[in-house]
Amino acid sequence: MIEARRTLIVTLLFALVASACGRGARAPIAVEDAWANATPAGATVAAVYMQITAREADTLLSATTTVADHIEMHTSSEENGMMQMRPLPEVPLAAGKPFTFAPGGAHFMLIGLRQPLPAGLRFPMTLRFQHARAVTVQVKVIEPGSR
Repeated sequence: MIEARRTLIVTLLFALVASACGRGARAPIAVEDAWANATPAGATVAAVYMQITAREADTLLSATTTVADHIEMHTSSEENGMMQMRPLPEVPLAAGKPFTFAPGGAHFMLIGLRQPLPAGLRFPMTLRFQHARAVTVQVKVIEPGSR
C-alpha cells in the first residue's frame, strides 16, 4: 500500500512538473498571416507577405519555396515620386517586436515561378534564421484586391 501511494505521488509530481514546463512555452519564431496574390498565367514573379516575431533577437537570412527558383527579400519606398525597390540581404528581428512584410514595404519576391499561383492554393515557404531553427509556413494565395 505504501509503495502504491509513493508511485501515485511520484506520478502526480511528474505530471505537475511536465504541465508547468509546457505552460508559457512559445516557439522562438512566430509567423502569422502568410499570403500572396494570385498570379496570371505566364507570370514569372510574385510577392509574399507575412508578419514575423522573434522571441529573442535574431536575423532572417533567407527563404526558399517549391513554387519558385529562388526568393529575394526586398523593400519598397517612394523617392521623388517614383517607387524604388531595393534588396534586403537580411532582416534584423528585434526581440518581441513584429516585423511586417506588407505591400508597399518589405516583401519576399518569388523569382522564376514554376507554376501560376491560383487563388485558394497553399504552398510551403521555409524561412532561415541566424540563430533559430528554420520555420516552414504555408502561404495562402488570395484573389488580387481582396485585402
